[in-house]
Amino acid sequence: MIPTPSRSLLISAIKSSTAKKNPSFGKSIHAQIIKSGYFPGIQLFNHLLNLYCKSNDFVSANKLVDEMPERNLVSFATLISGYSRSDNPQYSLSLVPHLQEQDLSPNQFVFSSLILACSRLKWVDSGEQIHSQVIVSGFESDPFVQASLIDMYSKCYDLESAVSVFGSSPLDDLVIFNSLISGHVSLGSYEEAFELFVELLRNTDLCPTEYTFASVIKSCSNLGIDYGEQIHAYILKIGLESDCFTGTSLVDMYGKLADVESSDKMFQATIAVGDIALYNSMISVLSNNNLHERVLEVFNELKSEGIDPNASTLCSLLKSCGGMKWRDLGRIVHGVVLKSEFYRDLFTNTALIDMYMKCGCTEVSNTLFATLTERNTVVYNAMIHGLAQNGCFNEALRLFIDMSRCGIEPNPATFVVLINSCVGVEKSVFSLVLKHGFGSDLSVQNVFLDILVKGGVIDDAQLLFSKMKERDVVSWTIMISGLSQFGLHYDALKTFKKMQLESVFPNNFTFSCVAKACGTLADMELGICIQASCIKHGIMDEDYTLASLMDMYAKCGALQHSSKLFDESPYRNIIAWNTMIASHAQFGNGHEALALLEKMERKGLEPNQVTFTSLLSACSRCGLVDEGIHVFELITGKYGLKPSMEHFASVVDLLGRAGLLERAKDLIDGMPYEPDTSIKMSFLASCKMHGNVELAEYMKNHLLKMGSLENSGLVLMSNIYSESGKWDDAANVRNNMILKGLKEPGMSWVQIKE
Repeated sequence: MIPTPSRSLLISAIKSSTAKKNPSFGKSIHAQIIKSGYFPGIQLFNHLLNLYCKSNDFVSANKLVDEMPERNLVSFATLISGYSRSDNPQYSLSLVPHLQEQDLSPNQFVFSSLILACSRLKWVDSGEQIHSQVIVSGFESDPFVQASLIDMYSKCYDLESAVSVFGSSPLDDLVIFNSLISGHVSLGSYEEAFELFVELLRNTDLCPTEYTFASVIKSCSNLGIDYGEQIHAYILKIGLESDCFTGTSLVDMYGKLADVESSDKMFQATIAVGDIALYNSMISVLSNNNLHERVLEVFNELKSEGIDPNASTLCSLLKSCGGMKWRDLGRIVHGVVLKSEFYRDLFTNTALIDMYMKCGCTEVSNTLFATLTERNTVVYNAMIHGLAQNGCFNEALRLFIDMSRCGIEPNPATFVVLINSCVGVEKSVFSLVLKHGFGSDLSVQNVFLDILVKGGVIDDAQLLFSKMKERDVVSWTIMISGLSQFGLHYDALKTFKKMQLESVFPNNFTFSCVAKACGTLADMELGICIQASCIKHGIMDEDYTLASLMDMYAKCGALQHSSKLFDESPYRNIIAWNTMIASHAQFGNGHEALALLEKMERKGLEPNQVTFTSLLSACSRCGLVDEGIHVFELITGKYGLKPSMEHFASVVDLLGRAGLLERAKDLIDGMPYEPDTSIKMSFLASCKMHGNVELAEYMKNHLLKMGSLENSGLVLMSNIYSESGKWDDAANVRNNMILKGLKEPGMSWVQIKE
């Protein structure tokens, strides 16, 4: 028999086991009580019940409740609270009738747990019924109940009711403010969340805590860097910057705003008090920004600090392995997963499948998928996307059919992958989209819009765009880009102005498309405004922004503006160098283009195929034969690249213009692949320029043999014969042209600015 004096000691021991979520000690006490037949009091039983609930051992919890000789409100409150936080929150609601059978009335703690269950289940009707009972029971003014109601209504997308509860509560409780701020954030009302935080500071004496800042910082992640920096400054002012929870939120915020440098600084400032959540946040930021080698560094720091990685850490690490195609490292991480508690975790297995797919190991992914005892939409999406990325389109489609047969509902992401993968059956996929009710989903509509643009049906794209009830920056950018690609530059600029009127903020891709349209229309005035916007919003360092603006100024005839932008920018990547070289080529500045190649090499940047295309074009336009041949030799010699058709075309044009027709002919004959018609026509044009009938006939016969001598080639041959006095040959060519039917003369359009 357990001595009565040991009861308090047992309760302390049970509390300690509860904190460690270790039910084994509690079970031994439970067994001893049953064996002794002694009733140690309801308080000890309630502590045991709390231990089982917090350890998610509801089998033992229910068994204990059945064995208890008596149960009080605390007993039911403990079990209801445990279920409300478990994987089966609905069971907490089923306990209410048992509570009533015992003539027990719910208190504020029971109501808070029941409301939490409704919140997690998104059962707004049940939540409203409990709200009515709260009012009848007189707990409507309890701050914890009010906070729970605000949270429940927010999670159930009923912000109006949440605001109503907030309006009836006193403005002196931080928990209530935190609940409504969090509710606004969860529903995407980020500005309202920020304004509520400002109201808290201005109209109350309350001091925000790390929980307040967690929600406000999350809203700033979606509002922009200016909001985020204001909040960060305030956190520094009140001395909360060393708090790990707040530091983690700031790391995450800067990462989502693509300011990895600030994110890393915040990480370093908080690392002394860091926990696994802080490391996970930093690793996730780096992984999402494709800084995969830095991910490994931070992961090694985590291990050296003796912190064990969790599922989130391993998933981010696997994402980096996939991004860099580090198959061997991925296998090592897989081994770590197999030895850990996460080997059955669906989230972790999905990350493994995705990693192997990105490394091209489709068979390993298929094997992993086949061994899963549980499958959801996310893991099916990973498989379908991976198979499509590896060219296994039929398998991807079959897996989608299998997904439907298993009763797993697809989501918009599923159809986005299918539409991009299943070329030629987009209409069939769209029928499935409509069937599943995702026809109005923005991400799906954006994919269809992109397909229409890329498919050349710009009218259909414009029709779909006009009917879209919601349009984000991706929608507008696809449309602007499409119009510009089809030469409808003025329409592209008009669409951009409409986008601004609808308060949709452009991104770097939007600005690049608009800059291209400005350059084509020589609208330098608008181009200057675009540059000002890019500077204001801090996106001059994006890959394509600088290059697009440089190209725009060059096309407007303002090469000095392009050069100034290039010289003053600290963000010069290969794209910017190529654009500057191409601009000099466009203006016939061959020596300047070649000088840029030397500077580029001194900076440690290797030229690529595009670089050489622009350099050869510059040499061709300026007649720099020796320099052009040297550049061509660099392609295969120094840099080990394979010359493209464009490279050969530029050198043939260069040699032809210089009258070195035999060398041009030898180059064409020695090409590793069949030269295209443009190269042969360029050679014919050079033959005409230098009056070389023999080589012209050689090329004419070659074109006839290949069946690619078009009217333009016949016109050239006719002129070559005429200029050489071979009138009979010229007449024969002309007669052939008449028999074939001459192509009607082309037309060019000039865009008139209104």
